[in-house]
Amino acid sequence: MGNDRHASFKIVIRRIERPFSGSLEKEFEWLCKSLGFFEPIDRDKTASEIFLEVVKATEENRPLTSSQLAECVEMSRGSVVNHLNNLQRSGLVVRHGRSYLARSRSMVRTIEEIEEDIDRIFAKMKKTAKEIDEEFGLMVRE
Repeated sequence: MGNDRHASFKIVIRRIERPFSGSLEKEFEWLCKSLGFFEPIDRDKTASEIFLEVVKATEENRPLTSSQLAECVEMSRGSVVNHLNNLQRSGLVVRHGRSYLARSRSMVRTIEEIEEDIDRIFAKMKKTAKEIDEEFGLMVRE
């Protein structure tokens, strides 16, 4: 699961104040918003409902199809597929044939994998920036 890598995906991290409620639902919502896949038009928070269902199914090693998810969250399959595509683009959900699973079997590991992705991306960017600086004869501070 965690070893599946997409050639390209979009990582969005938003700085949002963590709620003081202590509610698991509010904490999960905050995590979803922080990871950038809560869109303002998603007033019913269906993206987080879908993601939560995928996370629970992954924990149980039970991949879900878009039709099964649509039934779970009582939405049209088309709407669910749209949310699943966004979750895949964000690197949180992976597709296995006709089924979907969370990127990892735990939220902590998912966050760690995203962090590792970010570290790899920035390492490549820094290497390229250093090469550019050297090519232009700019002073490189280490």
